[in-house]
Amino acid sequence: MPEGGRAVPGDLDVVGFDDIEASRFSVPSLTTVAPDKGEIARTAVSLLLERIDEPGPEPGPPRGHVAGHRLMVRESSGG
Repeated sequence: MPEGGRAVPGDLDVVGFDDIEASRFSVPSLTTVAPDKGEIARTAVSLLLERIDEPGPEPGPPRGHVAGHRLMVRESSGG
């Protein structure tokens, strides 16, 4: 953002999502939310198997699930 006259961090803090490997090597390194992908996968498989075991004409109401996550603080937020 230097070409826009803004500094990261400083004028702006930037946070991403998914903690991809490249976020560690960007300049500045990107603060990011790291979701628990294992938990997300286990929950998805469990819900799918439940649906397969109990088929019916309607899938039922939508369900929500809040997965665990961690905040990986790096340079883009002053960390």
